[in-house]
Amino acid sequence: MSAVKTAARGVFSVAVFALILYLVDAHDVIDAMKEANAASAVTAVAFALGAQVFSAIRLRQLLVMQEIALSVQKVLSIGLTASFYGLLMPGGTLAANAARFVQLCRDARVETIAAALVVDRAVATVFLCVIGALAIAFDKAEPAWVGVIVAGMLCAMGIFLIGRRSLVWLAARLDALANAEWPGRFRRFGVRLGRALSIYTSTSGGEIRIVLATSLLAHLSGCFAYYAIALGLGFDISFLTICWIRSGVILATLVPVSLAGIGTREIATIALLVPLGFAEVQAVGFSIMIFLSTSVVIGLIGGFVELVGATGRRWTRGI
Repeated sequence: MSAVKTAARGVFSVAVFALILYLVDAHDVIDAMKEANAASAVTAVAFALGAQVFSAIRLRQLLVMQEIALSVQKVLSIGLTASFYGLLMPGGTLAANAARFVQLCRDARVETIAAALVVDRAVATVFLCVIGALAIAFDKAEPAWVGVIVAGMLCAMGIFLIGRRSLVWLAARLDALANAEWPGRFRRFGVRLGRALSIYTSTSGGEIRIVLATSLLAHLSGCFAYYAIALGLGFDISFLTICWIRSGVILATLVPVSLAGIGTREIATIALLVPLGFAEVQAVGFSIMIFLSTSVVIGLIGGFVELVGATGRRWTRGI
């Protein structure tokens, strides 16, 4: 069944991407991409790496709360290699998270890693939505009342998801399920996972501030990466507009119907940029440049890190 889903996603990605290039003319897309200067691409890659660093610091802090001692360099290396696997394996972001989970489990218990990753992804997604909503609210390109409504709804969702009460509820729910008629192995895992999640309900203010600050910096770095590409392509667009466009694009790529977000990314950029007065060719060129700068290059760096690590492990075993 998984092979069928993988094949379906591959066919969907290739078909949608090919159709878009056919409709907008691939030659025009290439010409639009040629307008981008090398400096903007390098800047985008640098900011994308910065986002990876801040994300690694956030995850390390969540691991420290579980009494798992890993260096920022170690967590960053795992994050980069996860990006590499997410680029190659079906599922994209889901595959990257699975790769990160497997690698982290080499150094700690499964339930503590699962708890840290669940909270990490929840915080990251909430910040993505909240930053996008706030950008819409303050962006003059959108009707103010629409932005206020969307921002209010997403802020409320964010407060709920990152609040301690939500973690208390989740931990209690897992504990209740674990005491039900579950098979023994699942029951024990549910208990351990519930206890691991409950740790985040009693954290100090300083620890919470580190998680929130690094989340904000990670998303702002990602926004600046998108903004660098937009400026390199000659877009007349504000930073606030780029912030909510990035949120929309990333949320679209999280839908598990394509490989590495190919196809859905282009649909999202067209849907978000064309109403602002940009041509479809510009939107597709922007999408491809974003994919190359923030996904492909980062994934290749992660592949190099994985290759160096694998070579080092083999050399150590040889000794």
